[in-house]
Amino acid sequence: MGKKSRARVAAAGTHKDPERRVVEGGKAERADKKKAGAHAHSEWAPHLNSASEDLTAKLFTLVEVILGVVPVVVIGLFLASKDATSVDKLTDAFSQDPSMVVTFISACLQPFVAYMLYMIYRKYCEGDAGFAAGNLIGLLCSEILLLNIPGVIGMGILLWRVWRNVAPHFESWLFERRAMGVLVDIAGSLVILVLAFMCATAARGLAGM
Repeated sequence: MGKKSRARVAAAGTHKDPERRVVEGGKAERADKKKAGAHAHSEWAPHLNSASEDLTAKLFTLVEVILGVVPVVVIGLFLASKDATSVDKLTDAFSQDPSMVVTFISACLQPFVAYMLYMIYRKYCEGDAGFAAGNLIGLLCSEILLLNIPGVIGMGILLWRVWRNVAPHFESWLFERRAMGVLVDIAGSLVILVLAFMCATAARGLAGM
């Protein structure tokens, strides 16, 4: 007998026995998931099912989207400001103003930052407090070096939102993972931080020319 047939038979039984209640497992599970939020992991912290954490999830998504479209916006501004209607004209503009190249590379880092945020939020929901906090701090430093105001604001808000949950576990993460373990956990944000430092150094060097 198929699942639908069994469900109909069970439902028919409720008419004969008014006190009997049948709840289909799939629907009940989907309803609970929708109510709690797809990001909730009760084994990590039950309070992740709160409305406050739903807002945190939305903020992560919002910052990811904003950072993901930064290169498109920067390219659009370049095309508009230099009247570069073709690739050749854009190349000429880059050759005439090297600082534009640095700005463009800095903008191209933002989609990678957005992907790191996606990974950070997954780890945050799984209860990996050190991974979440450590990488957010690294990304915040990167955005400061790149002078990316939307990124700085976004990272600051996200770090503030998650810190109250990860702070009690941050010190234990440092001691348990030790130096090599911490470096492995924050390797992604460290790579972005190094590239951001190179861009910032290049930008200062070009400004002093």
